[in-house]
Amino acid sequence: MPLVGPQQLRALLEGASPPYLLDVRTAEERKLAALPGDHHVPLHALAGASSGLPRDRPIVVYDHVGFQAREAVGYLQQRGFPFSAALEGGLDEFARVADPRVPRYDLDARGVDLVVRQLPRVESGCLAYFVGDPNAKVGVFIDPGHEVEPYLRFLRADDWRLSAIVETHTHADHLAGHAALHAATDAPIFLSHRSPAQYPHRRLTSGEALSFGREEVRVIETPGHTQDHLTLRVRDKIFTGDTLLLGSCGRTDLPGGSPDLLWESLTERLLRLPDATEVYPAHYGPHHALADRYVSSLGFEKATNEALLQPSREAFARYMTEGWPPKPGDFERIVAANLEG
Repeated sequence: MPLVGPQQLRALLEGASPPYLLDVRTAEERKLAALPGDHHVPLHALAGASSGLPRDRPIVVYDHVGFQAREAVGYLQQRGFPFSAALEGGLDEFARVADPRVPRYDLDARGVDLVVRQLPRVESGCLAYFVGDPNAKVGVFIDPGHEVEPYLRFLRADDWRLSAIVETHTHADHLAGHAALHAATDAPIFLSHRSPAQYPHRRLTSGEALSFGREEVRVIETPGHTQDHLTLRVRDKIFTGDTLLLGSCGRTDLPGGSPDLLWESLTERLLRLPDATEVYPAHYGPHHALADRYVSSLGFEKATNEALLQPSREAFARYMTEGWPPKPGDFERIVAANLEG
């Protein structure tokens, strides 16, 4: 991935031929700070606006911390913009290292009083999430892994109270941490009403909401990868589990999977949300034959995701049967353990 460091960008901006600066954040994020003389195309609109970008001039793409900029550069490189590069560390790193005149922003609140923390597990390519109301100091964990001590340290460090633990689905590739996290915090566990789990939990159906402080998690049932799959919506963000991954979607060849149901979940539920909706998946990286990207937007996925580009239900069904990685070798044991709690 072509990268430009903060000091390098500052030197380029002060030179005789400055690069074309492209901000791919949302309009709301842009209100917090921006670089002078830049151009703004939100990531979700990049596919439709790329024809207007220069091909004979360096393009430096930036966002707040770098994830979205890397995604945008990957897209531009594939479409004939060889001189595009991402600002390493994003605007926040640039303000801290290269130009203190640029306002910094609160990485937690991001100007909208909502904390979203991604907690990646590099060894498994899994992503857990904490979403919290920083005013009430209360939040929710989504898809925790079985090693819960890092989550407990996170909660203790800022005096968070955990109000709920939510599993998007029954995982087949890793041991889940809901039981251990519940034992340590007494926070209730929430699952789909379709889950066959054998431990105490509360059931969720589409349209329900879980409150935490002044915020809420809205429930969307999205079966297909599994029968009991949920997508969780908080404001303009969706936590998609394995229903929608970045560049692809969850497999349907394990017990309970259904390409037909997954097609309906994607096209009839998720793709009807606004393009600016932020997408937070449960997996990333080469362990799952995915790119090293942690977050995207629905509009960007509509334009680039190979699963969403299938032209019909029949084409999607064919796509779901070709070229997938081998099944997890011990998925039956993992599923049984996760259902037992």
